[in-house]
Amino acid sequence: MLKKLALVLVVLALAAMSLSAETAKTTKGKITAIGDGQITITLDGEKADWIKKSAPVKFADGNGKVLTVTADDVTPVVITVKTKLASKLKVDQEISFQKGKAMSGC
Repeated sequence: MLKKLALVLVVLALAAMSLSAETAKTTKGKITAIGDGQITITLDGEKADWIKKSAPVKFADGNGKVLTVTADDVTPVVITVKTKLASKLKVDQEISFQKGKAMSGC
């Protein structure tokens, strides 16, 4: 009985680590436009499953929220993100980001 419980705990721990590793993957792209507190990013490679309208985004120096995503059948995928970092960034700059934490209101 104790061995089965230990096995279940190990499996649950591995599943949790796998899930956290999936959400921590970094997505890379290039900034193609900046304006009005928004940046447009052309993604390198395939779009991660979490990148959807209203998804939270975490940059190295801040965070943002996805406003638009081109259709999945369009290559390359282009997203627009609202962020306070927009004024500090430059067009043609390489950028990387991850899935952010969902914001909760009071």
